[in-house]
Amino acid sequence: MSRQKKIRLFLATAIVLAGVSLIVTVMLKVEQRNSQPRKLEPLPRNVEMALQNVHYSEVKNGAKKWDLFAAQALFDRKKEAFRLKAVRLVLAAEAGVGSVTLTADQADYNSETKDVHLSGNVVATSDSGMHFSSERACYLADRALIRTNDPVRFIDGRIDLSGVGMELNVATRDLKIMKDVSADIKSGHGK
Repeated sequence: MSRQKKIRLFLATAIVLAGVSLIVTVMLKVEQRNSQPRKLEPLPRNVEMALQNVHYSEVKNGAKKWDLFAAQALFDRKKEAFRLKAVRLVLAAEAGVGSVTLTADQADYNSETKDVHLSGNVVATSDSGMHFSSERACYLADRALIRTNDPVRFIDGRIDLSGVGMELNVATRDLKIMKDVSADIKSGHGK
């Protein structure tokens, strides 16, 4: 190969390499601009931390008592409580009785008492088919009790109850509707 052809080949290769490196550099700069972290909104003064996609479990004497899931959790240091959004609380099955799952738009979880105060479209379902709904409900951890003072509708099998105020013992499934009770009990062949 003549010397002039070698020089041309060398120059062409150098130009191609320079072009490729220029393209790669531009692409990396554009990607770097697009991947800049978004600015976070400042937290309210009383909030110490904010968490996303939270899963918290309560275990007592080696047995799981419940699982708490939330899309967001804000910790209020003054109240020692978490404000949760898009909440699901799964109460573990007790001896021979299925688990109970409560969902709500939001909840407050007290880290000292382990109580969960749910609000906004509270719905509870159980493995056995029990269902109730209310605007608010509270799970009292020390007594394994779900309580509400609001209007409630409770359905379990052939029984459809509504009233104001309710207490449901999670372990025994003992139920109390406090006042203004109406009941619809379906027979095996319809109403």
